[in-house]
Amino acid sequence: MVSAGAGERIFRQLMEFILVFEPLAPRAISYYMGRRLSEWKRQGLISGYKTRTRRLGKFHYKIEVDLDLTSKQTLHVLRDLFPNQLKSVRR
Repeated sequence: MVSAGAGERIFRQLMEFILVFEPLAPRAISYYMGRRLSEWKRQGLISGYKTRTRRLGKFHYKIEVDLDLTSKQTLHVLRDLFPNQLKSVRR
């Protein structure tokens, strides 16, 4: 069994280790978003995309996603985002 003091010390060291890599998070976020959006593009759910991630402060990021969509793709995306709200809306 680990004593409370040793557990806190390990947790503190783990957090310090994580904080060293925190400034690299925007690149990791952009990489993940790019992979996911390229999959959507391959499936034909979107026509194109552009992403930009900026670090505003510690653990605060601004993520911009610019999607190129046709009207059919837009309807599909909106149905996924707001399934209950769009049930009453008809074309």
